[in-house]
Amino acid sequence: MFNDLFNFQKERLPIQAFGFYIVFFLIGLAIGAISGLIFANDFDTAIIVGHVVGVSYCLFLGFLILFQKDHLSTPFAAFLFVIAILSYFLGALGGLIPVAYLSTIKNLKLLKI
Repeated sequence: MFNDLFNFQKERLPIQAFGFYIVFFLIGLAIGAISGLIFANDFDTAIIVGHVVGVSYCLFLGFLILFQKDHLSTPFAAFLFVIAILSYFLGALGGLIPVAYLSTIKNLKLLKI
């Protein structure tokens, strides 16, 4: 379930994608909290900083997976918009759902060999 979490080229099974979601959600929470502590003066500003970092984090992971699997020129690239919308409204909790799905798609780089 937690094998090769930082190998973004790997085609994961659904249970592995769930483990990927859990680990990267906890990492996203930690990054958001630390950035809020560093860049904010009060609680309201920390919420805004965490929100911006959460959206950026989810988009970065989605782009990284699509790039590593050579899917940037396929219709799967539209998932970046879905990631942006979900992470804007639901934070990393919602934005990582399509990211976890993208970790289950086939790697086109392996098919070209």
